[in-house]
Amino acid sequence: VKSLLTVGKANEAINAALDFRRQLGLPTLQKKQVSKFTIIREYIRVKRLLKNKTAEDIANLPELDDELYEMGQRMNEHLATSVYLVEPTMYPLIIFQSVTTSLKHGLSPTSSPAFARLGLLLCGPFGKPHEGLEMAKAAELILERPGMRSSTSNTIFVTQTFCYHWTSPLQDTIAPLLDGYQRGLEIGDNDSACWCLLTRSYHIFFVGRALDSIQKELEATIQVMTQLKQDESLLHCIGLLTTMKKLRGIDVEAGDKILDSMLATAASTGDFS
Repeated sequence: VKSLLTVGKANEAINAALDFRRQLGLPTLQKKQVSKFTIIREYIRVKRLLKNKTAEDIANLPELDDELYEMGQRMNEHLATSVYLVEPTMYPLIIFQSVTTSLKHGLSPTSSPAFARLGLLLCGPFGKPHEGLEMAKAAELILERPGMRSSTSNTIFVTQTFCYHWTSPLQDTIAPLLDGYQRGLEIGDNDSACWCLLTRSYHIFFVGRALDSIQKELEATIQVMTQLKQDESLLHCIGLLTTMKKLRGIDVEAGDKILDSMLATAASTGDFS
């Protein structure tokens, strides 16, 4: 599933993950648009399960010791990324399902990003930033438990990109995102590492850092992403670098040439994802 997502085949990744969950005999969503009513109904169910639990209460839940549910949770982890790209209305239900499994059956390494994503939903669409930050805190506390660190970079990406800026200065996310990048490289999670690095690049632009400084960082970042073969993050980074150069009035065609090259490659392979 992850290999399909890596090469840009999100639809195929969704189908494979859903089929795998069905084979395990676990509750499985249908691949279709989800109504607002269904999302709200499932949110209320999760809210009842939480029962005003604090971040500490959640982080102290027992560990998941059922291999079947553990495999299902891993599939949901891949599904969360895939449906976000293809059918975003499914995204909340994937998160609710993962959080429900953690609350009922115990914590696993995938629980940390699941609660971080619940924080994302609460901070953004549901307009409850303080409740969302409590879920982000729970996600970080889960990482401190033994055997839970494999999702560190992913969790940092979600919390620092989608949660903390609602109540704290955006400047405060820059150092943690760099830490998320470094931790991702350490554990071999290059995808999340580069998403952390990309988000950090946007944030240093948004907080008003000098354009020449941002340009230097972006050029170094592009080299890293090229070496790690992170094409999706690379494409976003090239777009931001092109913006920096146009704002500075220098070498305005350089980024366009790189982008044209990438589009030509996509055309030759038929992969525009």
